[in-house]
Amino acid sequence: MVEIKPIHPKEPLPEYNMPFLPAVTSEGGRILWIAGNGPVPLYHKHPHVPEEEKEWVAGGFREQFDRTMANLIMVLEAAGGTLQSVVKMTVYLTDMSLQNQLNEAIFHYFGRENPPPRTLVGSGLSHEEMLVEIDCIAVV
Repeated sequence: MVEIKPIHPKEPLPEYNMPFLPAVTSEGGRILWIAGNGPVPLYHKHPHVPEEEKEWVAGGFREQFDRTMANLIMVLEAAGGTLQSVVKMTVYLTDMSLQNQLNEAIFHYFGRENPPPRTLVGSGLSHEEMLVEIDCIAVV
C-alpha cells in the first residue's frame, strides 16, 4: 500500500490558500517519472500535421489545461495510479499572468487540502500556441 504524507514545516494559516504543499514523503510504492504533457495528444504523427496541431492548441488556458490533465491521468492510470499519486509537479507556462488561473485549475483537480508540491516556470513551449505543459513524479 502506498502512503503519501504532506510535510509542513509550520502550520499554514487558512488565509494563505496554499496552491501546493511544501513537500511530501512516500512509502511503499514505485516511482513514476512522467514526461512533459500538454494539450497535444500523447500519440500523434511526426512531423505534425498543421491542421491537427491547430485543434490541439485551440481554446484558452483552461481548455488546454484540461486536455493536459487528461493526458497525465491517462499515464497515471496506465501505471496503476491516480492524481493522488502525484508527489511533484513542474508546470511550464508561456504567460506567467496565468498563475491565478493555474491555481484554480489545480484546486479543481487536486482539491485544496493537499495539492502536490510544484515548481512553476515561465517558458517557451514546443508548439507556438501552447500555453501549458506539465511533467510530474508520482508514487504508485
